[in-house]
Amino acid sequence: MKLTEIPKPEMAFLFNQNKNIRSRLEVNNMIMNYKTPPLEQKINELYKVHRITKPEHLSVESLAAKFNVWVHYHNKKSKGIEVSPDVYTIFLDNRLPEDKQRLEFLHELCHMLRHAGNQTIMPELFTKAQESEADRFVFYAAIPFFMLEKLRLSSVRSEAIGYISREFSVPLDFAKKRYEEIEDRVRQGVFLSAIESAGITHEIIRDSSESYTSNRANLHIRAYYNWDGDCSRPHTLIIEQSEGFDWDNPLEIEVDGNYESCEMPSYMSHDSATILSGDLSIPADRKGFVAINLSRVAWRHGKLSTRLYLSMEAIDDTLNF
Repeated sequence: MKLTEIPKPEMAFLFNQNKNIRSRLEVNNMIMNYKTPPLEQKINELYKVHRITKPEHLSVESLAAKFNVWVHYHNKKSKGIEVSPDVYTIFLDNRLPEDKQRLEFLHELCHMLRHAGNQTIMPELFTKAQESEADRFVFYAAIPFFMLEKLRLSSVRSEAIGYISREFSVPLDFAKKRYEEIEDRVRQGVFLSAIESAGITHEIIRDSSESYTSNRANLHIRAYYNWDGDCSRPHTLIIEQSEGFDWDNPLEIEVDGNYESCEMPSYMSHDSATILSGDLSIPADRKGFVAINLSRVAWRHGKLSTRLYLSMEAIDDTLNF
């Protein structure tokens, strides 16, 4: 079996470690390999419509004016309420430092946008995913990548994180988490590019006369947990079918199944494929399941794959949008 080695990008956004600013090539590599998730795309579109294009536009006062939200301060936990249809008020905890107040404002803003009359802005979520989605919203709304990519960051990791914290007026630990999340997405971008290349090769060499049958009795689903992150649920589901998948029909998977845990392989073999959020749908008659459009996967990767990688983030994006 031939294996495709996944190139490992340099840390610090693929920066040249001998410079304090990024070269043009390094900027292009970062932009090319960063994979913007659907939720962040929605936020980017929303910001650009309201001409929110610079870090200084992200203050509580500026965002409140843009989104027609009344802001009040009190010595209680932050919360947002709908005073009347399309009229919103956010009460911020005045005991918190200003940078944390900004994060709580964004958290409450997400809830308000999601429940606003214009559902094309932020559609309704399933109840149990609401708080998780609001937390992700804060991540992308507080430090949008389309703003970050324009900055000149130090090649020294700690200095770059400190600069992001100051420029976007967010807590240092929050800036560090966002920085690490972007690094992960750059690595994921390189990983997916390698997968796509393997898929193209397979599409060329496969024999179109071969038939592939699916036997659900042999379907094996395992769960990879990222023990350095959220351990409450899997990071990725690994779906295996040794006899091949039925590429002409959707495959329904239970989201919260009791799956055996496993390790994520350090390489991507030619018999593997990645499921994207666009490959998923929600079955109308099966609560707690998602349906994988296998024909879309086969179009990208060919029909030789016997292992599929389905990230929980892709599932979340399907539930959210």
